[in-house]
Amino acid sequence: MIDIIREVEDNDINGLVDVHIFITQFYEKFDLRTTMLYICERHFQRVCGRSLFTGLHSKTHFGRPDFEVFLDSLRSEHSDVSKIAVFSCGPPLMTRSVQTSCEELNKHEGAIFVHHYENF
Repeated sequence: MIDIIREVEDNDINGLVDVHIFITQFYEKFDLRTTMLYICERHFQRVCGRSLFTGLHSKTHFGRPDFEVFLDSLRSEHSDVSKIAVFSCGPPLMTRSVQTSCEELNKHEGAIFVHHYENF
């Protein structure tokens, strides 16, 4: 998947793509290991403009996201667009959660979220 995202980043000359990667294996948001990984990741991204873990320009997050809050923040950040495509890949429970969040946010004014997903 990283190779595909890298190719998209390399070809996104107009800056249309905003990729966020979530490493969800960390359950405790503030345990020492997660905190140190987060600090190292943020520092490396500032210095090198890439993720320490993926080598991508995309932001890497740790922990499980609140999809509705996260997507709403994207809507605010990209207020000049009318449609936001959301791509997710994961187990059915996770992609259903993304879909539900998109549906809830689509009830409100602002960009419409269109969810594309793949389950494994």
